[in-house]
Amino acid sequence: MDIKELKTEFIICDVPGHFKHKAILLDLINKMPDNPDGTISKTDYTLPLTFEKEYLQYFHSHIAKHIMDPQLKYFKAKSWKIGRAWFQQYQKGSSHCDHTHPGANLTSVYFLELPDPQFKTSIKIGEKEYDYEVKEGQSITFPAHLLHYAKSNGNLRKTIISFNSDFYFT
Repeated sequence: MDIKELKTEFIICDVPGHFKHKAILLDLINKMPDNPDGTISKTDYTLPLTFEKEYLQYFHSHIAKHIMDPQLKYFKAKSWKIGRAWFQQYQKGSSHCDHTHPGANLTSVYFLELPDPQFKTSIKIGEKEYDYEVKEGQSITFPAHLLHYAKSNGNLRKTIISFNSDFYFT
């Protein structure tokens, strides 16, 4: 088998009005039930899909377009769709093991709280970790098949909203 290196896009977007949105989203996330999952302190990923998630309603109506519309233009696509979306909150020492998002084309991570950029989502291409710069109030979008993880975040709380998406060209 002959394998060629394939270049891929990693898209970082700023979310306008982040600090206003952050306060509202954290308030709505704080109303969610405590629901740890493995080494993740709090998430709604394992809650039933029918569970009402006010923070997601806010996210979809106030933030998603600021992440997705620039990508739509970049890819010269006709439309976009967000599939599954969830939050993860990492308290002292929390982490998330290597994983991918099967059945999705792209994955995005919106850094709602990122007190230290060293605790950003780590992305691997093969055995090599992809190095990128991101700060709180930004999102990164990357191919969903890439292995990624959250290393232990020390003593600081980190909160992300993650989602899978697709672009349509016809």
